[in-house]
Amino acid sequence: MSSTEFKVDRRDIQFVVNEVFEAEKLCEFPNFSDFDMDTFHLIIEEAAHFAEKVIVPLNAVGDSEGCVLKEGQVVTPKGFKEAWQQMGENGWIGLNVPPEFGGQGVPELVSTAATDALVSSNQAFLIIRFLTSGAVNLIKTFGSQEQKATYCEKMATGKWAGTMCLTEPNAGTAVGDIITTATKEGDHYLIKGTKMFISSGDHDFTDNIIHMVLARLPDAPPGPKGISLFIVPKIRHDGTPNDVTVVNLEHKMGIHGSPTCLLSFGDNKQCHGELLQAENQGMSQMFQMMNESRLQIGLQGLAASAAAYEFALSYANERVQGIAIQHGKDQNAARSLIVEHPDVKRMLMSIKATTEGLRGLMYACGYFTDMCTHGPEDTREHYQNLLDLSIPIAKAFGTDEGFQAACLGIQVLGGVGYTRDFPLEQNARDAKIGSIYEGANGVQALDLVGRKFNMKNGALLQSLQQELKYFEQITIPKEIQGMLDEWNSYQDLLFESIQNLRELTKSGGPQGYVLYATNMLALMGDVLCAFYLLKQALVAQNKFEALEAEAASRESLLEESTDARFYWNKVRTAEHYILVLLPRALSNARIIKNGSFASLQAKLELTI
Repeated sequence: MSSTEFKVDRRDIQFVVNEVFEAEKLCEFPNFSDFDMDTFHLIIEEAAHFAEKVIVPLNAVGDSEGCVLKEGQVVTPKGFKEAWQQMGENGWIGLNVPPEFGGQGVPELVSTAATDALVSSNQAFLIIRFLTSGAVNLIKTFGSQEQKATYCEKMATGKWAGTMCLTEPNAGTAVGDIITTATKEGDHYLIKGTKMFISSGDHDFTDNIIHMVLARLPDAPPGPKGISLFIVPKIRHDGTPNDVTVVNLEHKMGIHGSPTCLLSFGDNKQCHGELLQAENQGMSQMFQMMNESRLQIGLQGLAASAAAYEFALSYANERVQGIAIQHGKDQNAARSLIVEHPDVKRMLMSIKATTEGLRGLMYACGYFTDMCTHGPEDTREHYQNLLDLSIPIAKAFGTDEGFQAACLGIQVLGGVGYTRDFPLEQNARDAKIGSIYEGANGVQALDLVGRKFNMKNGALLQSLQQELKYFEQITIPKEIQGMLDEWNSYQDLLFESIQNLRELTKSGGPQGYVLYATNMLALMGDVLCAFYLLKQALVAQNKFEALEAEAASRESLLEESTDARFYWNKVRTAEHYILVLLPRALSNARIIKNGSFASLQAKLELTI
């Protein structure tokens, strides 16, 4: 395989969905009774095929051409519009949307896996899909019957698209400070304000774009409690253009194929919007779309890591340089592939372990969504707790680690990795935005320690403790036991660190408590990724032992069987993460325990 040609890792995706999370068991729930394992397998295969044949070829095109603003209309890169139409026709936009609203209604676990396959192929192109499906589910949940009938099916099938309009020039992360207004006039509201950094705020994919806009009524209370949510179409129901203007198109570091717009609503005082459900409930409603989007952005981090591993491994198996260290200074020895050099192998294993750990974390969020929505009533709260706790970790840890993996992939390639002759420099540029939008990662850490740790009197953490006891009731193969013992020490460290973080409140107050929230999130991300890798290793070891029992020898089995090598490598990957990557959690734990307030006490200024 070429080091510039991307292929979806179908085998690993299928393994996590069908062998680790056992997606077939979801078919026991009434909502998914029409599905079976073969159907899930086919959905993932078809998603990978669509990604490789349709979306992959547009990745470099989107980066080089970018989007342009012509006469107030955004024009997207060549081929993007046609690819979007195919995406809608093939059902990939409304994959997790119920059939009655124009979607496929597949379990969130399977939808997450298919999205993994799609976004890995072209990060910029998939952003509009995230927003459209999120807007559909928002209207499906909170909209009137008329609104559902008007918007959902057209959006789920790609005839229309959606956006999320929160950020304003004066109010970025502090959404409660927005000043966009909504004034009731007859059966609609007049929207007036400016929204910035709006992903897919305008494009030529569809005839209509449905903006989900946060705004304030004249008599609304201050702060987040006074925000309402409005449906603002680019084209009104009667076919006339709404008063929505594209003021500017941002020129960005990466994701050039995704149009990021500055939008003005109501320049002519004629921007019509429809209230979603009720006044002053906008923030609680929008959190549904934000949480769904945060998982999608976490998948963008996974995509960056997956692409880095594939491109770097392919290159390392092509590039000949130097003499393998075991040959010493023998200049007559054959020159070796760089994959044979220990440091390169270490980097590749680190990217592989990151990718497969993140895949476990992301797919767990999809599984939790299915279980808290469709599972047995007596377990739904438990899975809702796990989902609420996991979302900020999936988004922040996923994008931070995905970007680092993208950079490490460049390092494997050396000098050529820094050039545009290979896809990895674009991969890193595209990935960086993930840690910034949909709530910057520092905000995700604040959400984790400030809200999620304390919700329901600590019930979310109690659910996590219960979940992490998974291995206690299972017979553990000896090949896994040592890794499990090591991981258990980090599990203990995690909960000790949570207590240490709380102790900082006594000496530093609220500022002290949140000062090392990012360290806490990183520590949890590492422990959870190692947990999901252990679950994968357990399944893989059992499968490997079954194959080995029928083989003449382990050596011949590994030589002849791709399945055997896959399962063997799964166990090695978990070992690498736990013994090589997970120890960085010790650093985060020590930082929290040290509890230094130097950064708060410093009087920062430029001394020029």
